[in-house]
Amino acid sequence: RPADDVSCFVQPTQETIDAVEAISNQAGKRLVALMNPQWRNVDDALDAGSKSDDWFLAQVSSFLGGKGNSMQRLEDLGFDSIYCIEGYVCKGGNVRLLKRFDTDWYVFAENDEGTDYIPVGTSVSRPTYQDVDKMLDDKGITLKYARDMGFAPKL
Repeated sequence: RPADDVSCFVQPTQETIDAVEAISNQAGKRLVALMNPQWRNVDDALDAGSKSDDWFLAQVSSFLGGKGNSMQRLEDLGFDSIYCIEGYVCKGGNVRLLKRFDTDWYVFAENDEGTDYIPVGTSVSRPTYQDVDKMLDDKGITLKYARDMGFAPKL
């Protein structure tokens, strides 16, 4: 039955926001999911410009690739993250951010052998790079090169 169907966009990009918006508006109360969206969590100059209160700057920045308009449109449609796992390098080591719809963000650091992850901290909102850096400091986790050279204890 059409009333029981689900729509899912796999690896949507900013270029597919029009289709996501159209399907979401047609779906009514039916589920529309975005799986593995392909936009960055960090902001570059165009992203910052696209979120500007200056209408002209926001429009030009969005046209040139800034994601602010796309993110606002998804927020207006009621999209919310239900499961996220992200990763990047901080202090030379791999870190992972994990979020489930009903939890805070959890931060983990990979051990030096690359065989396990160590809990580092939690945050109600998505932690910034600086937040993660501070969590590592608070746990006594130093720069990876210092651990590799024997200047600091291994993880």
